[in-house]
Amino acid sequence: MTGISMQGKWPKVMLLSAATSAWLAYDIISAPEVPRQALAVLQYALLACALCALVGSAVMVATDR
Repeated sequence: MTGISMQGKWPKVMLLSAATSAWLAYDIISAPEVPRQALAVLQYALLACALCALVGSAVMVATDR
């Protein structure tokens, strides 16, 4: 019987990237004022990277690599 193993680095990367994505999304949504353009671009770029890491690590866990 094969199941998702919580051993290895991919589940940890998945957990960390999910937490980072949630924190960044909350920070973007709950901002009381509009940030400068450079900061907004940086926040959205970091959110995109965190979401890519989340999807990639979920795929790696699902394929048992």
